[in-house]
Amino acid sequence: MNLDKYNFVKGVELKDNTLIFAVENSEFSTTPHTLILFRTPEGIWSQPGHLPWPPSAVSSNTDGTGLFSISPMGKVLDIKKDGHSNIHIYKEKQTKTKFRFSKSIDNVMYAGGTNRFLFKFSGLEWSEISNDEMKSTIGVKEPKCFENITGFNQQELYAFGWRGVIWTNKNGEWHKVISPTNRILNDGDVNDSTVYIGGQLGTIIKGRGDTWELIKNDKFTDDIWSVCSYGDAIYFSTNSGIYQLKDDNLTLFKALDKEFRSSMHLFTGPSGLWSIGASDISLFDGEKWKSIAQSNR
Repeated sequence: MNLDKYNFVKGVELKDNTLIFAVENSEFSTTPHTLILFRTPEGIWSQPGHLPWPPSAVSSNTDGTGLFSISPMGKVLDIKKDGHSNIHIYKEKQTKTKFRFSKSIDNVMYAGGTNRFLFKFSGLEWSEISNDEMKSTIGVKEPKCFENITGFNQQELYAFGWRGVIWTNKNGEWHKVISPTNRILNDGDVNDSTVYIGGQLGTIIKGRGDTWELIKNDKFTDDIWSVCSYGDAIYFSTNSGIYQLKDDNLTLFKALDKEFRSSMHLFTGPSGLWSIGASDISLFDGEKWKSIAQSNR
């Protein structure tokens, strides 16, 4: 398969090493769409279908058997390895949010976005888990948005986004956490007993519950787009490369070069740590990096 015209966006690796990717065709970049690509463990590519919405919220599904995607307006696709798709449209009269993320935590799918709406997905039903205080616009002079969510289990979640806002349900009810930053927080993950979140201008914070702190970053000022735990370290993807945080020591882990030109999304699978950029799909197997696919767009 010729991959030259594709913009790689996000992906998942299944237990049998099958890869599923959400991509865009650069020739149709002005038209909202998501192409779905499969790659077998033998390296054979196929395109089982496409979606008429942008790939803004894409993640692995709850049981690790496929890829989950939700459109900005709430149309859902759960695509399995065999290509069978279950599509559900969120039918309630909820029009005050545009979805920006989805993530599976403790075998439950969560999604959310603008105006700080949060939902969990069970079977074919959406349940809203955000509260009125979280969504309140009293005294707010600018738009509000959750960019992502992470957590240890259903009873301890952390939603975060614009102006450095963090909300947690650790004590049973959602409450706002005092954040050490007012910069946009884009993504986060947990490692051992700590939550790590990265965002605008190289901002990195860590914490748990109501206690949070900034991690000193004198290595880069690029925005952090993806945060991923792998082994005993946390990794951050940026426009200048991938950085590793281990024992609070921040180092450049993989610089961009001719063989590794972009990194926007990180995820883990049976094969190791994966990096997806607009023109590159690469794998770190615990010892070395390997290029899986490149486009020449």
